[in-house]
Amino acid sequence: MNKDTLKKHHFWILLGVAPLIVLIAVILMTSGVGAAIDKKKDEITKAKTDLQSKTNPKPKVLIERLDNQVDELGKKRTDLWKDNWERQIGLTTRKDASGKDVPVQDPNRNLLRWPKSSLLAKFNYTADYASDPNQKKFGDEIVPQKDDNGEYNEFKKTEVYLAEFSNVRGPGSPPGTGMVDRVAPTTFDQGWERVLRHVRSGEAGWGQGRPTSEQLWLALEDIWVQRAMLNAIRSVNDQIGTFARVPRHVDGKVAEDTNLERSFQSRIWHVALKVAPRQTDGRYVITGTLANMTDQLQLLGTGGGMTLNVWLSPDPNAPPVQFRIYGESLAGHTGVPITQTDDHVLPAGIVPTEIARVEQAFDARTVPIRRIDRVALGFKDSRYAAKPLEMPQFELYKKEAEAAAAGTATDPSGPGGSGFGNPMGPPGSSSPGPVKSFPGGPPGPGGPGGGGTTTQMDGGGEVASVLDGNKRRYIEVTQQVRRMPVAISVVIDQSYIQDLLLAYANSPLRFQITQVHWERFRGTMGGGSAGGPGGSAGGEDIVGSARGTQGEGFRFGSGAGPSPFPGMPFRPGPGPGPRPGPGPGPMGMGPPGGPPGGGGTLSTVTETQLTAGLVELTVYGVVSLYEKYQAQPTPAAP
Repeated sequence: MNKDTLKKHHFWILLGVAPLIVLIAVILMTSGVGAAIDKKKDEITKAKTDLQSKTNPKPKVLIERLDNQVDELGKKRTDLWKDNWERQIGLTTRKDASGKDVPVQDPNRNLLRWPKSSLLAKFNYTADYASDPNQKKFGDEIVPQKDDNGEYNEFKKTEVYLAEFSNVRGPGSPPGTGMVDRVAPTTFDQGWERVLRHVRSGEAGWGQGRPTSEQLWLALEDIWVQRAMLNAIRSVNDQIGTFARVPRHVDGKVAEDTNLERSFQSRIWHVALKVAPRQTDGRYVITGTLANMTDQLQLLGTGGGMTLNVWLSPDPNAPPVQFRIYGESLAGHTGVPITQTDDHVLPAGIVPTEIARVEQAFDARTVPIRRIDRVALGFKDSRYAAKPLEMPQFELYKKEAEAAAAGTATDPSGPGGSGFGNPMGPPGSSSPGPVKSFPGGPPGPGGPGGGGTTTQMDGGGEVASVLDGNKRRYIEVTQQVRRMPVAISVVIDQSYIQDLLLAYANSPLRFQITQVHWERFRGTMGGGSAGGPGGSAGGEDIVGSARGTQGEGFRFGSGAGPSPFPGMPFRPGPGPGPRPGPGPGPMGMGPPGGPPGGGGTLSTVTETQLTAGLVELTVYGVVSLYEKYQAQPTPAAP
C-alpha cells in the first residue's frame, strides 16, 4: 500500500478501529472486576455466617458438664443392667448384723433356672454369679467335666429336659412340677405337645449326635420364656380362686367373727362357713351358705359340684380340707344354703382351731382361663412386621453372619433375613400385611435359621426345626439385653381379660404388651379331661374357635377351611351363627345322685351357657431377657 496514502487517511482508519478496541477493553474489565467482586462478596457472607454461629459459644464449664452427664447416663445404664439381671435370677438384698447389704436369692423367683439334674446344677445362677466360672454368660461354651459329654446328653433325657414342661407320668402319680402341671386345670388345645415349643425326646428329636452348646442355650431360653408366660396365666387363676375374709352378716347386720365361723369372698363367690361339733359323736361338721356375686350364671364345677380347699389351722404347712359343695349351677346374685352331706363331716380326731384360709379348686369347666391355643416365640406383631429378626451374639453365629456378608455363604431365610413373611400373603413374602389378626404368618422357605432349616414356631419337633430353625428370634440384641417378640392365644372368660393383661404387664420377665386382639368364642368346651395334665378337656367336644385360613397368620383354628398352620391337623367345628344368650339355671344345692335342685348332673346346662362368656384373646408382646451382668472395666486416665 502507498505509505503516503496511508498517512493521508490514517485518521479515518483509526476512527474505525478505535471503537472495536474500546469494546474489547470494556468487556475484559467488566468480567474481571465482576468476578473479583463476587468472590469478595462470598468471603463477606461466609464471615458473617461464621460470626453468627459464634454468637452463643458454649463455655468450657458447660462442655465439661455435658461430658459428666454422658458418663452418669452410662453408669445409670450399667446399674439398671445389674439390677434387672439380679431381679431376673431372684436376687434381693438384706441387712446383715453389721448393717451391710448382702445378696440373698429366692430360688422360686429365679426365672433362668436350669433343668433339675445333678450334672447341670452347677450352672444354676446364684448370688455368686460374678465369681463362679460355672455360671455362664448366655452363649458361652459349655465345657463338659469328662469326655463322656454328660452335661450335653442330659438334655436328651425325658426326666431332665421334658420334665421342665411336665413330669406327670400317668394317673396316680404325684402332682407335677413342670410348667404345664402348674398351670392346670387350664388345658392346651390338643395337648401341650402341640402348643409349647420343645425338642422331642430321644433320637426322634435330639438325634444320635451330641447337641451343640448353641442348641442347649436356645433350648434353655425357650424354657425360660414359655415358663414365664404360663406363670402369668397361673397367677390369674390363683387370684380369681383366692377368697379374702369379709365381715360376717346375720339378718342384714354385721356380726362378730369367731375362729370357727367366718365369711370369705372371691371375685365370683361369697361363702359363709361354720365348723361345729356334731351332737351325736362329737365329730366336727362344716356347714354354711354360698352366693354368686356376679350377674351371670356360674357353674359350680364338673361332676355336679364345687370343691373348696379350707385350711382349719393357721399353720402355713397344714394341709387343707376339701369341702365339696354339690349342685349344678347358681344364677347371678343368688345365694343358697349348702346342703349337708357325709362328705362335710371331718375325720375323727381332727380338731379345727380356726378357719384360716379358703380357696376354690377350679376344674376344666370353671377355671377362668379355659384353654391355651398357641404360644409362639420370635413372633412379630404389626409394629415389628417389617423389622428383620436378629440372631443371638454367639461366636459361631457371628462367623456365619460374616461369611454370609462376604458372599461365601447364603442365608435362605427370605427377604429381610427374618423368614417370617407376610401375614396375609404367600409364605416368604416380606410386604407388610394388615394390622388385624396376627402379623408374622407362616415362615418363609428355609426358615429363619439359615442353612435350609425348616422353621417350627411351636409344638414339638427335631433340633433342626425347633432350635436351628429359630436362630433369628430377637428384634434387638445388645450387650445388656435381648428383646424377643412373643404371642399367646387363650380362651378366657371375658370378665378376666384385664386381669391377664395386668399379669403380663407385671411379669417378672419384663413383658411389654404391644398388641391385643379378642373376639367371641364360637366353639364348644366339653367336660372331663383328655387323659392327663395339659390335654384338651372333653376330647372331641373341644373344637377350634374362630374361622381361619392359611393366610390369616396367628389365629384360632375352627370352622370349615384349611388349617392356618402348615403341618398341623385341622378339626372342623361349628360355623358362625346366632347363639342364644345365657338363661337362668337351677339353683339347687343337693347331694349327688338326685335331680336338679338336689342332683349332680349337668344335663340342664346347655353348651351355650357354658361358653356364653368366653372370648378368644390374643396378646402380643416383647419380653426382655437380660444378659449376665459383668462389671465394666474402669477407663484408663487420659
